[in-house]
Amino acid sequence: MRIGAIWIGGLALWIGTLSLVLWLWTSDDLPPALLSGAAVALALIAVFAATVSEETGPRTLARSSLPTVVLVFGLAMALNGLAFGLFLILIGAEVAALGLGGLVLQLVNERRARG
Repeated sequence: MRIGAIWIGGLALWIGTLSLVLWLWTSDDLPPALLSGAAVALALIAVFAATVSEETGPRTLARSSLPTVVLVFGLAMALNGLAFGLFLILIGAEVAALGLGGLVLQLVNERRARG
């Protein structure tokens, strides 16, 4: 079993437990239903991650990549900007552009290293 599937399955179990507690303590149906749906979706992703076979060919990107994290962090900031204002959308877009540029540089360097 893969370590990623275990982590995602644990997160599904944690969110499922939180949704169960929310079902017991609230009279509103929407928040616990959303958490339950997220737990089921994560459980399905964990099952898929545990059963899919990994390709053994060469990878186009590294296994760990800081620009990928920067890109996703910038996108998350931009999405939070929908609630907090235009300034956060613009800052998030700038951070995402920085991450995208880093990914392009990483891809170019890896292609040069291959020949």
